[in-house]
Amino acid sequence: MAMNPIPSELEKVGQLRKRVQQAGLVPADASDVEFLSDVTYLRYLRARGLDLNRAFAMLSHSLEWRQREKPREFVCHVCRANPRSHTMRCVGRDLAGRPVFYSHFAGAQNLSPEDNAKHLVWMLENCFTHDMAEAQSFVWIVDFIGFGLGEMNPAMGSRALKVFAEHYPERLGQAILLDAPTIFYGLWRMISPLLDVTTRSKMTFISRKDRHALFGKLFDDHLVEVLDEQGTIARDPKLLSAHNWWTSAAEPCPSINHADALLGEASNGS
Repeated sequence: MAMNPIPSELEKVGQLRKRVQQAGLVPADASDVEFLSDVTYLRYLRARGLDLNRAFAMLSHSLEWRQREKPREFVCHVCRANPRSHTMRCVGRDLAGRPVFYSHFAGAQNLSPEDNAKHLVWMLENCFTHDMAEAQSFVWIVDFIGFGLGEMNPAMGSRALKVFAEHYPERLGQAILLDAPTIFYGLWRMISPLLDVTTRSKMTFISRKDRHALFGKLFDDHLVEVLDEQGTIARDPKLLSAHNWWTSAAEPCPSINHADALLGEASNGS
């Protein structure tokens, strides 16, 4: 889904770019010079209601974070060491061209808040271009199969949400939460205040049995089949134990650049 800026927004983009340059915030690192594209300026402006001062403050904070953390260099090393660490992967694109992320709790072996936040950053840093004409947001399907008391750690959600809210504005296009159990809503009450109203409005809670009405509006037949297959595997312990979910990853998932580690013989039975 292209950003399609209107003239007044492009004017604001120019003003924000000039302010960043005048403040001497243009980074020396080539990857972050690329980061300061018109796409980035527009995302930060929209996230702050086109308020130039607030967008500048937010972007300045992100540039400091990027210089310190160097997210463009992130690779999910725990997934390379053990491909069953995290389940979040890109499985294709929706009808609007947005990357579609799919994750489930069943089978995920790494519950570290820090590692999960880094995995999310790995995905977000590699699934988008800086072309206004291309999709700049994603759809995230969170399948709650396997969610239990072990996942009721507020730090898990709050750590990722903090990074997401502060440094990846306007990236979430839609979140579909499948089969969220009753126990999740206690955690939701704790973490939902961390989300702004716009982000909360992008979240849809549905049961898996009702998914096809929504999926049919968003995805082509092939992707619906892929999601159905992956959801079935996630619900069958025998199938899940033998399945390497990275085989279902698709462009632009960064895992395709690490296929030897994620799909090699070392991952079988891990």
